[in-house]
Amino acid sequence: MHRRQPNRDPKPQPRSRGQGSLPPMATPRRAQPAKKSGCFAIVFIFGIVGGLVWLMMLLMGWGPYEAEEDLAPTQTLISVIVLRETPTTTPTSVTAETIAPTVVPTQTPTVTPSPTPELMPFILIGEQENLSSALIRPGLGCDTLIIAGQVWDLQDAPMKDLQLHLSGTLGGFVIDSFAKSGSAPNYGESGYEFTLDNMQMPSDESVFIQLFDSNGNPLSHPYAIQTFSECEKNLILINFKQVR
Repeated sequence: MHRRQPNRDPKPQPRSRGQGSLPPMATPRRAQPAKKSGCFAIVFIFGIVGGLVWLMMLLMGWGPYEAEEDLAPTQTLISVIVLRETPTTTPTSVTAETIAPTVVPTQTPTVTPSPTPELMPFILIGEQENLSSALIRPGLGCDTLIIAGQVWDLQDAPMKDLQLHLSGTLGGFVIDSFAKSGSAPNYGESGYEFTLDNMQMPSDESVFIQLFDSNGNPLSHPYAIQTFSECEKNLILINFKQVR
Protein backbone atom coordinates (compact mmCIF):
# COMPACT_ATOMS: atom_id res chain seq x y z
CA MET A 1 0.00 0.00 0.00
CA HIS A 2 1.14 3.37 -0.78
CA ARG A 3 0.90 6.05 1.86
CA ARG A 4 -0.88 9.18 0.88
CA GLN A 5 1.11 12.23 1.12
CA PRO A 6 -0.60 14.99 2.99
CA ASN A 7 -1.75 17.91 1.06
CA ARG A 8 0.46 20.78 1.56
CA ASP A 9 -0.68 24.17 0.85
CA PRO A 10 1.37 25.77 -1.69
CA LYS A 11 3.44 28.42 -0.19
CA PRO A 12 2.35 31.79 -1.10
CA GLN A 13 4.52 33.43 -3.43
CA PRO A 14 5.76 36.76 -2.35
CA ARG A 15 4.33 39.52 -4.29
CA SER A 16 6.61 41.76 -5.94
CA ARG A 17 6.58 45.41 -5.20
CA GLY A 18 5.79 45.93 -8.70
CA GLN A 19 2.43 44.42 -8.24
CA GLY A 20 1.43 47.09 -5.58
CA SER A 21 1.61 45.09 -2.35
CA LEU A 22 0.73 46.93 0.89
CA PRO A 23 3.13 47.06 3.83
CA PRO A 24 2.07 45.16 6.90
CA MET A 25 -0.05 47.23 9.39
CA ALA A 26 1.19 47.63 13.06
CA THR A 27 -1.15 47.55 16.15
CA PRO A 28 -1.99 51.16 17.26
CA ARG A 29 -0.87 52.21 20.72
CA ARG A 30 -2.87 54.55 22.96
CA ALA A 31 -0.07 56.01 25.02
CA GLN A 32 -1.79 59.19 26.13
CA PRO A 33 -5.05 57.62 27.40
CA ALA A 34 -3.11 55.05 29.36
CA LYS A 35 -1.24 57.81 31.20
CA LYS A 36 -4.49 59.70 32.07
CA SER A 37 -6.23 56.66 33.57
CA GLY A 38 -3.18 55.96 35.74
CA CYS A 39 -3.24 59.48 37.23
CA PHE A 40 -6.96 59.25 38.01
CA ALA A 41 -6.44 55.95 39.74
CA ILE A 42 -3.67 57.32 41.92
CA VAL A 43 -5.75 60.39 42.89
CA PHE A 44 -8.76 58.19 43.65
CA ILE A 45 -6.66 55.90 45.87
CA PHE A 46 -5.18 58.85 47.75
CA GLY A 47 -8.65 60.30 48.20
CA ILE A 48 -9.93 57.07 49.73
CA VAL A 49 -6.89 56.77 51.99
CA GLY A 50 -7.23 60.41 53.04
CA GLY A 51 -10.94 59.94 53.81
CA LEU A 52 -10.18 56.88 55.90
CA VAL A 53 -7.46 58.72 57.78
CA TRP A 54 -9.78 61.69 58.44
CA LEU A 55 -12.54 59.38 59.65
CA MET A 56 -10.15 57.58 62.01
CA MET A 57 -8.84 60.90 63.34
CA LEU A 58 -12.41 62.06 63.90
CA LEU A 59 -13.43 58.87 65.69
CA MET A 60 -10.26 58.42 67.71
CA GLY A 61 -9.81 62.05 68.56
CA TRP A 62 -6.43 62.45 67.00
CA GLY A 63 -4.81 65.54 65.64
CA PRO A 64 -6.78 68.83 65.89
CA TYR A 65 -9.88 67.00 67.16
CA GLU A 66 -8.07 66.09 70.36
CA ALA A 67 -7.77 69.79 71.30
CA GLU A 68 -11.51 70.30 70.79
CA GLU A 69 -12.30 67.42 73.13
CA ASP A 70 -9.88 68.75 75.72
CA LEU A 71 -11.92 71.95 75.97
CA ALA A 72 -15.02 70.10 77.11
CA PRO A 73 -13.59 68.91 80.46
CA THR A 74 -12.33 72.45 81.12
CA GLN A 75 -15.83 73.85 80.70
CA THR A 76 -17.21 71.06 82.87
CA LEU A 77 -14.75 71.87 85.63
CA ILE A 78 -15.71 75.53 85.52
CA SER A 79 -19.37 74.65 85.87
CA VAL A 80 -18.54 72.38 88.79
CA ILE A 81 -16.66 75.19 90.51
CA VAL A 82 -19.65 77.47 90.15
CA LEU A 83 -21.88 74.84 91.67
CA ARG A 84 -19.55 74.48 94.63
CA GLU A 85 -19.74 78.20 95.37
CA THR A 86 -23.51 78.19 95.81
CA PRO A 87 -23.56 76.04 99.01
CA THR A 88 -21.26 78.57 100.70
CA THR A 89 -24.06 81.16 100.69
CA THR A 90 -26.63 78.74 102.08
CA PRO A 91 -25.16 78.45 105.63
CA THR A 92 -25.28 82.25 105.89
CA SER A 93 -29.04 82.31 105.43
CA VAL A 94 -29.47 79.35 107.75
CA THR A 95 -27.43 81.09 110.43
CA ALA A 96 -29.60 84.19 110.14
CA GLU A 97 -32.71 82.09 110.57
CA THR A 98 -31.33 80.37 113.66
CA ILE A 99 -30.60 83.73 115.30
CA ALA A 100 -34.17 84.98 114.84
CA PRO A 101 -35.77 82.61 117.39
CA THR A 102 -33.34 83.80 120.05
CA VAL A 103 -35.21 87.10 120.27
CA VAL A 104 -37.46 86.82 123.28
CA PRO A 105 -40.72 88.70 122.72
CA THR A 106 -41.70 91.06 125.44
CA GLN A 107 -44.68 89.92 127.38
CA THR A 108 -47.45 92.36 128.04
CA PRO A 109 -47.79 92.70 131.77
CA THR A 110 -51.15 91.63 133.06
CA VAL A 111 -53.07 94.46 134.60
CA THR A 112 -54.44 93.46 137.94
CA PRO A 113 -57.71 95.27 138.53
CA SER A 114 -57.85 97.28 141.71
CA PRO A 115 -60.07 95.71 144.32
CA THR A 116 -63.55 97.13 144.58
CA PRO A 117 -63.85 99.28 147.69
CA GLU A 118 -65.77 97.63 150.46
CA LEU A 119 -69.36 98.78 150.69
CA MET A 120 -69.73 100.62 153.98
CA PRO A 121 -73.04 100.98 155.89
CA PHE A 122 -73.18 104.75 155.18
CA ILE A 123 -72.39 106.77 152.06
CA LEU A 124 -72.34 110.42 151.13
CA ILE A 125 -75.70 111.53 149.69
CA GLY A 126 -75.29 113.69 146.60
CA GLU A 127 -72.55 116.28 146.34
CA GLN A 128 -71.53 118.88 148.89
CA GLU A 129 -73.57 122.09 148.94
CA ASN A 130 -71.73 125.41 149.17
CA LEU A 131 -73.81 128.16 150.80
CA SER A 132 -73.40 131.38 152.72
CA SER A 133 -73.35 131.04 156.52
CA ALA A 134 -75.67 134.04 156.74
CA LEU A 135 -78.59 131.76 155.77
CA ILE A 136 -78.35 129.52 158.87
CA ARG A 137 -75.67 131.10 161.12
CA PRO A 138 -75.92 134.84 160.53
CA GLY A 139 -73.98 135.57 163.70
CA LEU A 140 -70.78 134.04 162.34
CA GLY A 141 -68.43 136.14 160.26
CA CYS A 142 -67.26 135.57 156.71
CA ASP A 143 -63.86 134.40 157.85
CA THR A 144 -65.36 131.34 159.60
CA LEU A 145 -65.44 128.02 157.73
CA ILE A 146 -68.48 125.89 158.64
CA ILE A 147 -68.88 122.21 157.74
CA ALA A 148 -72.25 120.75 158.77
CA GLY A 149 -74.96 118.27 157.76
CA GLN A 150 -77.28 115.42 158.85
CA VAL A 151 -77.31 111.59 159.16
CA TRP A 152 -80.25 109.33 158.12
CA ASP A 153 -80.89 105.60 158.49
CA LEU A 154 -82.39 103.11 156.01
CA GLN A 155 -85.90 104.55 156.53
CA ASP A 156 -84.61 108.16 156.15
CA ALA A 157 -85.07 108.69 159.88
CA PRO A 158 -82.52 110.91 161.69
CA MET A 159 -79.76 109.04 163.52
CA LYS A 160 -78.20 110.61 166.61
CA ASP A 161 -75.09 109.96 168.66
CA LEU A 162 -72.87 108.96 165.76
CA GLN A 163 -69.33 110.34 165.59
CA LEU A 164 -68.10 112.45 162.69
CA HIS A 165 -64.35 113.00 162.28
CA LEU A 166 -62.89 116.00 160.41
CA SER A 167 -59.18 115.60 159.57
CA GLY A 168 -56.46 116.85 157.22
CA THR A 169 -54.55 120.10 156.71
CA LEU A 170 -55.71 123.58 155.74
CA GLY A 171 -53.45 126.58 155.26
CA GLY A 172 -50.59 124.73 156.89
CA PHE A 173 -52.64 123.83 159.98
CA VAL A 174 -53.50 120.29 161.02
CA ILE A 175 -57.20 119.59 161.47
CA ASP A 176 -58.35 116.84 163.85
CA SER A 177 -61.84 117.49 165.23
CA PHE A 178 -64.93 115.43 166.23
CA ALA A 179 -68.67 116.22 166.27
CA LYS A 180 -71.78 114.21 167.22
CA SER A 181 -74.89 113.79 165.11
CA GLY A 182 -77.93 115.49 166.77
CA SER A 183 -75.76 118.17 168.43
CA ALA A 184 -76.68 120.93 165.93
CA PRO A 185 -80.50 121.06 165.56
CA ASN A 186 -80.22 124.14 163.29
CA TYR A 187 -79.51 121.68 160.42
CA GLY A 188 -82.07 119.07 161.45
CA GLU A 189 -82.83 116.55 164.16
CA SER A 190 -79.59 114.63 163.48
CA GLY A 191 -77.60 117.73 162.56
CA TYR A 192 -73.85 118.20 163.27
CA GLU A 193 -71.47 121.17 162.80
CA PHE A 194 -67.73 122.00 162.62
CA THR A 195 -66.70 125.66 162.94
CA LEU A 196 -63.15 126.69 161.99
CA ASP A 197 -62.39 130.34 162.78
CA ASN A 198 -60.17 132.27 160.38
CA MET A 199 -59.93 129.22 158.11
CA GLN A 200 -61.90 130.51 155.13
CA MET A 201 -59.44 129.61 152.35
CA PRO A 202 -59.41 127.45 149.19
CA SER A 203 -58.31 123.79 149.29
CA ASP A 204 -58.86 120.62 147.29
CA GLU A 205 -58.69 117.09 148.74
CA SER A 206 -56.74 118.16 151.81
CA VAL A 207 -59.64 118.00 154.30
CA PHE A 208 -61.62 114.74 154.90
CA ILE A 209 -64.75 113.76 156.80
CA GLN A 210 -65.74 110.23 157.99
CA LEU A 211 -68.59 108.70 160.01
CA PHE A 212 -68.00 106.36 163.02
CA ASP A 213 -70.28 104.66 165.49
CA SER A 214 -70.20 105.40 169.21
CA ASN A 215 -67.47 102.76 169.71
CA GLY A 216 -65.15 104.31 167.11
CA ASN A 217 -65.83 101.77 164.34
CA PRO A 218 -65.90 103.32 160.86
CA LEU A 219 -69.32 103.42 159.24
CA SER A 220 -68.25 105.11 155.97
CA HIS A 221 -65.21 105.80 153.81
CA PRO A 222 -63.41 109.12 154.28
CA TYR A 223 -64.67 111.74 151.79
CA ALA A 224 -62.62 114.74 150.57
CA ILE A 225 -64.02 118.25 151.04
CA GLN A 226 -63.34 121.23 148.79
CA THR A 227 -63.20 124.64 150.47
CA PHE A 228 -63.37 128.15 149.00
CA SER A 229 -62.31 131.68 149.92
CA GLU A 230 -65.61 133.37 148.95
CA CYS A 231 -68.03 134.37 151.72
CA GLU A 232 -70.92 132.96 149.67
CA LYS A 233 -69.33 129.49 150.04
CA ASN A 234 -68.12 129.44 153.63
CA LEU A 235 -70.90 127.00 154.69
CA ILE A 236 -70.51 123.47 153.32
CA LEU A 237 -73.30 120.91 153.83
CA ILE A 238 -72.50 117.16 153.76
CA ASN A 239 -75.20 114.53 154.53
CA PHE A 240 -74.80 110.76 155.20
CA LYS A 241 -77.32 108.02 154.41
CA GLN A 242 -77.39 104.42 155.59
CA VAL A 243 -77.46 101.85 152.72
CA ARG A 244 -77.19 98.55 154.59
